[in-house]
Amino acid sequence: MFGLFKKQKSELKRAVIFVDYEHWYISFDKFYNKKPDIKAFREELSKSYDIIDISFFADFSNPSLRTEISRIREVTGSIIETQNSSSHFKKDFTDFIMLDHIYQAALMRSDIDTFIIFSGDGHFSSVVSFLKTKCRKEVGVYGVKDAISGSLRGAADWTVEVTGEDQSLRQYGYLILKNIKSVQEKHGGKSRARITFWATVEAVSKTYEVDRDEIAEVLRSMLEKGYLNQYYVRSGSKKIKVISINWALCQKDGLWHD
Repeated sequence: MFGLFKKQKSELKRAVIFVDYEHWYISFDKFYNKKPDIKAFREELSKSYDIIDISFFADFSNPSLRTEISRIREVTGSIIETQNSSSHFKKDFTDFIMLDHIYQAALMRSDIDTFIIFSGDGHFSSVVSFLKTKCRKEVGVYGVKDAISGSLRGAADWTVEVTGEDQSLRQYGYLILKNIKSVQEKHGGKSRARITFWATVEAVSKTYEVDRDEIAEVLRSMLEKGYLNQYYVRSGSKKIKVISINWALCQKDGLWHD
């Protein structure tokens, strides 16, 4: 997670990002039945790096992937089609095209401090080692959890595992916090608001037309991670369990912004 206070752009390391979108999209569909949150990915990295370029690579002749082009264009115009038109199918064609672009950037761009590669394939271990040892660059790897090669993980300076649960947390966590903030303001302050687990689930689900089970799952995750806390208060002759929010931690980890 990144700090609360964002650095000025001139203070950030300059980074280029190469995304194997086949790895991200297919793995997310297989493990989590979700689509990647492309905007959140770029926004998170932009807090720590001055992103010079971000490129997405995939065989977009695949009908499912082709529908993703419009979403990718919301964050970058650098979309590399890797369809192999040869009559002889060449396995891992996307990897080879990505490798070519990475080596070109390494040899032609001396102003880059950090290379970030989103893939899980061990084919990238050699280029990661090249970037680190020969070019003296920082190299980070993003990949879908349980789909990252051990050799790739070992070669990088750092690795981030992306999961569907984390994506849901970022996607729906803000909506949950927005609802809670609204309830607090409606009742004249947080000390007077009685915010409960299931009332929040129902309100967020209804307001934003999201499956209630998914909202409940994210709420539980927020409790486990310390973004929310539960405690009992007396209401008449009964005790009810209410929710409080660690706003500072939510802001620090990028789940909330005023």
